[in-house]
Amino acid sequence: MRERDVRTRKLKLGRPDLSAQIEQKYRQEKDTRHKVRLLCMKLAASGEHSAGEIAKICGCSRASVFEWIKAFREGGFKGLLQREKPGPQAGELRGLAEEVSRQLREGVQSGRWTSAQAARQWLAREHGIERPYVTVWQWIKKCGGVLRVPRPRHPGADPVAAQAFKDELGNRLDALNIRVGSRVRVWVMDETRFGLHTETRRVWITKGVRPTVQRQTRYEWDYLYGAMEVVEGRAEFLHLPTVDLDCNALFLEHLRSSDPGAEHVVIADQAGFHLRPGDSRLPEGVHVISLPPYSPELNPCEQLWDVLKDTEGFANALFDSIDKLRAALLPCLRRFWEDSSAVLSLIGRPWLHDQANASAKT
Repeated sequence: MRERDVRTRKLKLGRPDLSAQIEQKYRQEKDTRHKVRLLCMKLAASGEHSAGEIAKICGCSRASVFEWIKAFREGGFKGLLQREKPGPQAGELRGLAEEVSRQLREGVQSGRWTSAQAARQWLAREHGIERPYVTVWQWIKKCGGVLRVPRPRHPGADPVAAQAFKDELGNRLDALNIRVGSRVRVWVMDETRFGLHTETRRVWITKGVRPTVQRQTRYEWDYLYGAMEVVEGRAEFLHLPTVDLDCNALFLEHLRSSDPGAEHVVIADQAGFHLRPGDSRLPEGVHVISLPPYSPELNPCEQLWDVLKDTEGFANALFDSIDKLRAALLPCLRRFWEDSSAVLSLIGRPWLHDQANASAKT
């Protein structure tokens, strides 16, 4: 009978003054294991449950209940939540030597491996460490790894030259010696090719279902020239049958005619079919600034083409003529020439805004 009384006797923490603090700490705590211990103290502080009832509610043993109460009485919240054998810290790679962990982190940061299997093979080959695929995958995730498609970059690209262009664009604009007081429009310009090849893009679909799409291969092409105005967010487009110097001159004339009274500065890459500064075929009032070689990341038009390829009615669609292809692109193009905020959201480069808006000293 005495044993039964001990097991059913209501357990009291003996610290009613801490009930409010325990309640607040319990609500704020995020760690699941800590919440279990705080719940135990919360129930003990109420004085309404036996040790067995508390153990059942918290999903632990009666011994743990008494152990935690003792830790709380002696060390407060710090003593209660301190674990004698803590698990791995955030980002810690359990089972790997420090040097191997460092090399694995560096590999993830540099994009060395295309898959967890490749990292697994590297560990086995370089360090003699054999682990299941899922373990290596978890290590990569703890290193902050995520799968992303890398942006291609030409081997001739020069990051120093790209940064110098960002820093010196304002000076290059001043060097054009445009008459003070002139209305100036600064454009970024590029062109892209569309064809009767089906443009395959990703789709949203129910998990576990593999999507399929009809695809055709037809060698008939169209070229879309586009330019976005950096300051006010204008956009101009022109469909042309090919890319060459004459078509480039035609598009630049199209830009000039959009605001005949302004001076137009066009920032474009150094493709062989682009007119260079000083070329006699440049329309009057049009000035060209060339981007560094192999630096597409400096031109916001590259993002524009990606947006167009995702257009509803164009992506994953079949067209039997160029005219129908152009019609499918029209709604998305209209959005950019009617909504300046859509253009400026793609420009989105502080250095480009700042340099283009800088006023020359007079």
